[in-house]
Amino acid sequence: MQFGVRRRLGRAVQSGAWTLPLLLFACASPRISSLPDGTTGPIRSVYVVHHGTLHTGVAVKRSDIPRGHWPASADYARSKYIEVGWGDDDGYRKPLTSGIAMKALMGDKETVVLADGFSRSLSRKYRDPKFTILAVELSEAGLIRLCDHIQQTYALDENGRAIRLGAGWYRARGTYSAFNTCNTWVAAGLSKAGCPISPALCLTPGQLLGRVRPFARDLSARR
Repeated sequence: MQFGVRRRLGRAVQSGAWTLPLLLFACASPRISSLPDGTTGPIRSVYVVHHGTLHTGVAVKRSDIPRGHWPASADYARSKYIEVGWGDDDGYRKPLTSGIAMKALMGDKETVVLADGFSRSLSRKYRDPKFTILAVELSEAGLIRLCDHIQQTYALDENGRAIRLGAGWYRARGTYSAFNTCNTWVAAGLSKAGCPISPALCLTPGQLLGRVRPFARDLSARR
């Protein structure tokens, strides 16, 4: 009888040994909101897209873009979505070498914007398992601030138009460095939009994704 009790107790302890860390993990990692307290009105989703390498960008549904807040997006008027990213010119557009990487990390003022318009569903566009897609909800005011952040990244000519470099590439503003990367740029846009994220802590893709996940929906598993 005592043996049976001890055996059942042992199984309970073993079960608890497995479940307790899971419960503690769940308690330690609550899902938080990307929206400021008291948010009312329309809610829009934007998408943080990691390409499985060093690069991360943001995709926005074109019809959600507030009028006048991302004029350069007009180049993709026929597209359903636009993904946009920022980075070092050579590191972004040329095969990466140690020399290019070192030059970029030390600080390079030659930067570019890459925009990609598409009309396929997100699940089809990013069906390759290398992609990670995190959906983030923004208020209407937050989306305006994100789009302003994107537009302000473009370098403009004397007529106020984005300077095209061909095939989705545009000359950009800003200096790329080890402390100001494409991941930092994405985090800065989300921070301006009202999300609880610190750009200074998002130098790498892993750091960025780890800090976005608590207030995002991971769409990668749905493919």
